[in-house]
Amino acid sequence: MGFSKFLETAPADLLPSYDYIIIGGGTAGCVLANRLSQDATVSVLLIERGGVKNTFVSRIPLLSSHFASDGSRSKVLLSAPQKHLDGRQLEIIAGNSLGGASKINAMMYTRGLPAEYKLWKGMGNEGWGYQDLLPYFLKGEKFLNASTANDSACHNAKGKIIKACSSMGVPYVDDLNAIDASPHGCTKMYWTIDNWGRRSSTLTAFLPLHVVHERKDRLHVCTNTVVRRIDIQNSTDGLVAEGVWITSAAQGKARLVKARREVVLSAGAIFSPHVLMLSGIGPAGHLREHGITPVKDLPAVGGNLQDHVSVAVQFQNPIWDSLAMLVLRPWIIIKLLILFVLFGTGLLLSPVLELPIFLQSRLLNKKHETVVAGPDDLDNTKTANIPDIEIMPVDVPGNRTGGLSFLSIPLRPSSRGTVRLASADPLRPPLVDLNAMATAHDRAVVRTALRFSLALKARIAAFGYPIFDSLQPQNGGGASDADLDAYVREQTKSAFHYSSTCRMGREDGEGWPDDAEAGGVPGGVVDSRLRVHGVRGLRVADASVMPRILSAHLVAGTVAIAEKCAAMVEEEWSAKLRENEDEE
Repeated sequence: MGFSKFLETAPADLLPSYDYIIIGGGTAGCVLANRLSQDATVSVLLIERGGVKNTFVSRIPLLSSHFASDGSRSKVLLSAPQKHLDGRQLEIIAGNSLGGASKINAMMYTRGLPAEYKLWKGMGNEGWGYQDLLPYFLKGEKFLNASTANDSACHNAKGKIIKACSSMGVPYVDDLNAIDASPHGCTKMYWTIDNWGRRSSTLTAFLPLHVVHERKDRLHVCTNTVVRRIDIQNSTDGLVAEGVWITSAAQGKARLVKARREVVLSAGAIFSPHVLMLSGIGPAGHLREHGITPVKDLPAVGGNLQDHVSVAVQFQNPIWDSLAMLVLRPWIIIKLLILFVLFGTGLLLSPVLELPIFLQSRLLNKKHETVVAGPDDLDNTKTANIPDIEIMPVDVPGNRTGGLSFLSIPLRPSSRGTVRLASADPLRPPLVDLNAMATAHDRAVVRTALRFSLALKARIAAFGYPIFDSLQPQNGGGASDADLDAYVREQTKSAFHYSSTCRMGREDGEGWPDDAEAGGVPGGVVDSRLRVHGVRGLRVADASVMPRILSAHLVAGTVAIAEKCAAMVEEEWSAKLRENEDEE
């Protein structure tokens, strides 16, 4: 059931050319389409491989994530067998509709600390410090006092978690996104929810129906359409992106749509490098293996893949304090739907992830308590203070019981994976190797995170909350390193935070730390203006350009990247037009 008819343009009805062509209508693409089409003198084409899929259920916070949905808004792949996880294959999940991952994620909005962007800027990316990006964070935000979003029936466990954390030296943080926020603590999360309590994806926030209709003469949205490759030609000034070859998902005849100014690639950290490689931009040897003639040898395309993986320990808790009551008492959902539709209140507004805990492993003692030596440990501008662990308490209904899971997530992985072509066929998805847990560093951090999770559960139980073991490593809180390592190999999953496969930085890699031990590839793919090295008229703007993954959930950073990209494009083309007028 859709809310209204979304205005789309079929591939056969597209114009021969547009000023800007945006590939990928996901988290970043919808932002770019909005901002670039604000100029009434330009034309913009947004191409999305999936459909619109803006249904009633897709707006309900509790029911709209990938795991609570029918999967129709997701693209699910299997990773390559993971060498350090006993050869297991992990699920790779990406958005597959307008709004992309912002339509299926956990809606958690975390910018990341100033120190993270200081690190980006220090890698030679001028203009990407925290203060540089702050205007773009603010431009993409509308802060609401969404008290209704906290209307959860599951209060008791959350209160005990806060109390237990406090007793372990982990403070409660009111606003994790504040400029002076503590680098560690537990916090009530900000979510991407609108003032009616509905999921706010970048589709609904940046391309609502009225915007698409008002700009129908200059903004065309083309869904269920596959980009076969970017058309790159040699000119007197070198390589230039001149357009995009497309076909309908139903395998219609391929056609070329020209770009008069630029092509902006925003297909995400899995599919942006895929499109570049199909277009002849990437590691030359790999391209030749698939019969693709390299037009630009860029070894870092598809390299340096980073993800936040997670390892869960699970517990049983009272059914009255769990989402299991919705499974066992389905009539409650009718009441909740009425509350949601008529008043924008009720449990359906509650995401399953409400109280994340951010930690620095170096500050945890042998009792798994945080010990702060002094003010320097709380300075969020110091890169040493970037949190490297997140613990995410998640409601997981059991078999006629309540369920609570603690996800242990290493936030600063040193392991690097790859995205590679499976073939030259654009309809065949790429091969993704997360290379998860490839380094001793990552394995040590996740052991620390698991021990904290088990100690947190014990502290909660000591405060009188009825919580019991369900799934944990052998020997529980007394697990050895070997016990924990075996558990990690068995239980690790992706948290679906993919980044850095088209990372920003110098093409020659100067100024970068050596990533060879972790499986990294030297060099960058785009410059600090997000322009692909060696190819005019082509930019990348999504999580793939992150020089390093953020110790945060990625939607806020991705939106800021898109906002900044749009501003840079407008700035550069305004300057060119003024220069041309002066010459005339």
